[in-house]
Amino acid sequence: MNSKERVKNINEYKKRKKNRYRRRKIKRVVKPILCAFPVVSIIIINLCGNAIVSNYKYEINKLKKQLRKEEIVLDGLKMEQLENSSITNIEENAKEKLNMDYPNESQMRYIDLKD
Repeated sequence: MNSKERVKNINEYKKRKKNRYRRRKIKRVVKPILCAFPVVSIIIINLCGNAIVSNYKYEINKLKKQLRKEEIVLDGLKMEQLENSSITNIEENAKEKLNMDYPNESQMRYIDLKD
């Protein structure tokens, strides 16, 4: 009986030893993966953040260029308004385009507003 018990104990000992080896092997494989996962996830999040920021920068530059163009157009319109609002330009336009001129003495009529 004693010899059979020993064999059982030896078999159990071998099984335990195999299980320990498997656990150690699993730990050796899993530990680096668990350590690398947060690092890789942080790198991916960083890259995504940088991509979003670069897209926003591109849009900002595009909008700045559009704003510059609109400011140039606005400045041109302001200059045109100043040219058209001066009294000498109004007089010239009236004479050239509308064939208007100052009235003569015979064309003027005075109205008495006291009545």
